Amino acid sequence: MSILSTRAGLFADLALIIQIAGFIILCLGVMYAKRKDFLKHFTLERVTVLLAVIAFLWMGFSLLINFQVFIFHLTVLSNLLTVFHVIIGIFSLLSGIFLAFDRIIKKTRISMRTMFLLWSAALLLGIAVYMIYYVL
Repeated sequence: MSILSTRAGLFADLALIIQIAGFIILCLGVMYAKRKDFLKHFTLERVTVLLAVIAFLWMGFSLLINFQVFIFHLTVLSNLLTVFHVIIGIFSLLSGIFLAFDRIIKKTRISMRTMFLLWSAALLLGIAVYMIYYVL
């Protein structure tokens, strides 16, 4: 069953929807930070990270099942994109967790902008992987 009318399963569709919704919430959080409304900013960023953790757990199971296939066929573009998506996604998720929950990484503009760029790259790669596997 697919929500988005593609070959994807329910979990892949939900993970994509959750990640896009999380990115929209992340952008709203940036807007509140620029307005100096930091309480709303922190709340929205924490919601974004929690949504990302849920999506990662849903799709992490699929990754573990297919990990050996990805590694042995790295020259295939779809597998290479998936591996890059996972690596960048893990870095962005960990940095998001550390920033949102006040651990390890100091909250500065540079660290937050770096995290935002990593998150954007992971999302774009995730959309590309979804399109390659389930649409094209």
